[in-house]
Amino acid sequence: MKTKLRIIVLLTFLLLITSCQRKKFKNGNKKDISRLLENNKSESLDDKLKEKYLDSLCKELPSFKNDSVKRNFYFKIALQYYDLNLLDKSLNVTRTVYKLSVKENDSSHIAKSLYYLGDYYDDVTQLDSAFYYYNKSQKLYKNIKDTLNLGRTTLYKAGILFDAGNFTESEIETVNALRLLNKTNNSRLIYESYNLLALSLKELSNYIKSLEYFVLALKQLHKLESEGYSQERVLKSRASINNNMGRVYEKMGNYPKAIDLYKKALKTKDLKQNQPKLYAMLLNNLAYSQMKSGNNRGIKEMLFTSLRIQDSLDITPGILASKISIAEYYLYKKDTLTALKYIKEGYALSKDLKSNYDILNSLKLLTENDTKNKKIYANLYFKVNDSLQEAERMTRNKFARIAFETDLIEEKNERLSKRNTYIIIASIVIFILLIALFSIYRLRSKNKELLFTQEQQKANEKIYQLMLKQQAETEEVRKEERDRIAMELHDGIVNSIFTTRFNLMQLKPDQEDQKALLVKELENTENEIRKVSHDLTQNLLFKDNNLPEIITNLVESQKNKFKTKFDITIDKYIDWSAIPSASQIHIYRIIQETLQNINKYSKAKKCFIILLKNGNKITIRIWDNGIGFNTEKIKQGIGLKNIKERTKVLNGELKINSKNGEGTTIEIII
Repeated sequence: MKTKLRIIVLLTFLLLITSCQRKKFKNGNKKDISRLLENNKSESLDDKLKEKYLDSLCKELPSFKNDSVKRNFYFKIALQYYDLNLLDKSLNVTRTVYKLSVKENDSSHIAKSLYYLGDYYDDVTQLDSAFYYYNKSQKLYKNIKDTLNLGRTTLYKAGILFDAGNFTESEIETVNALRLLNKTNNSRLIYESYNLLALSLKELSNYIKSLEYFVLALKQLHKLESEGYSQERVLKSRASINNNMGRVYEKMGNYPKAIDLYKKALKTKDLKQNQPKLYAMLLNNLAYSQMKSGNNRGIKEMLFTSLRIQDSLDITPGILASKISIAEYYLYKKDTLTALKYIKEGYALSKDLKSNYDILNSLKLLTENDTKNKKIYANLYFKVNDSLQEAERMTRNKFARIAFETDLIEEKNERLSKRNTYIIIASIVIFILLIALFSIYRLRSKNKELLFTQEQQKANEKIYQLMLKQQAETEEVRKEERDRIAMELHDGIVNSIFTTRFNLMQLKPDQEDQKALLVKELENTENEIRKVSHDLTQNLLFKDNNLPEIITNLVESQKNKFKTKFDITIDKYIDWSAIPSASQIHIYRIIQETLQNINKYSKAKKCFIILLKNGNKITIRIWDNGIGFNTEKIKQGIGLKNIKERTKVLNGELKINSKNGEGTTIEIII
């Protein structure tokens, strides 16, 4: 009874406050608005009541003058909506304060509203929009020299790049953020920077550096703790970092160290109750590391406990990770049938989640263990891997394009502003000139002069086109002449000299001095001619471009009557400078010959050319979806013979996979 009475009194008190506040709003009392916003943070208030207070404030604030105080109220309201997970209302308020800030040309508030917009789109996983707004905010903070917020938005941009899988770009942006934030001594943002940098380095397989930055993040956590940061958050962050460090040691094959870190994290106070998701993840990782280290004790129980927790929380990524770990456990126990069941379930989940890493990992396990369907899964693996590389390239290009377009828009706005000024000035000048110099005779003279100038420009253009055409024809003649000379030197003179040398070697023993002299002279001549022939061919091919550019130009220039769509991907990590020029020519000729055969015979709609680096080897894979051919019955033509000979010279391995009606795949590993 007493409890009910207290509740009634409290509600009555709150209603009175609200009534008083509404009266004061009408009188324009901003102190009362500030007080209400502060009181609205109280944990004793119900979320629905907080929302009503914020809604009432949004209705009253438009009547106030558009000054910095009013805009700051809007920012606080947007933030409180955000904390209540009312993202759409937070977005609307942010858009309102953005418009107000633009009206007053308040750069600081414009930048702040832009990064609030970035936060919203980050939460709803619209990464390109989030990147766009963070990027615009970053540029404004740079202009007004706000180091703290410049570092903050740079860090948030790095986070977007990490989420999109652009780990190298994320690393660069995070380092830039750290340089700025170290000047501000903002412990929380510095901690987040160390943690993000460590995660990026982990994904880039730079494990030693990743561990170093995880250690720095742990030290920064200790500093946050001494500054009075939330103990619960510190404990969670520390356990999370230990988990991430354990994953790094897993990648390095140091399973005992990984096990120690997982166990240390699991000892965190009330971890299972407060952070069940992290607890389940740690159990799964601990079981996996123990299995890899040969310790089978309690593995199965840990794996299935982790799965049950993830399932009860409906955490699909966690369920997927648990199923794959359980599958590997059954593979370890040589129970392939049960393992395949869990792998297929994991594969289905990975497709639902569109998790590229897990899709590839599942397909790899299925290829290695499902002998019956091995070929199907292997083909799927290659197709998914190729499409992911293309998607990664497109994503990387998309973020680069957003940054470029943002710069372009800003430059365009500046140009428009200048142009408008020039137009106004020019209009005044022209108006005065027209009044002062208005004359029919003058106008006619100018028209004649303009026509003459235009005709002269057309004539100059024709001359220029003729000069270009002549230059192109001259270059073509030079090319043909070089080819002819190179062929004559190599195929005619060299063979003739070789035969002469051979005959000279058959001379009688008593002519030894003469024979040695002639043989030596012929060898020198032969080597010189070979060098000239090689230089002529090489200089022609690599005159203006490097090999990737030449191959790309070759592919992009392909056209045939079947309207085949050609596409090329070249691994940026291939070190072309380490490949001899002669070998580069062979690679170019192999691709050229293959494309020629596709244009002639394949009837393909699509053709993909991929150059990948695998360790110290280069894989050239050319695939088309044309009519294919029977590799056993096909006639060995000159083109295919040349490809085989060039592959042999490169000490490479040639694989041709084709069937009638199923397209063709040619793979050369060198």
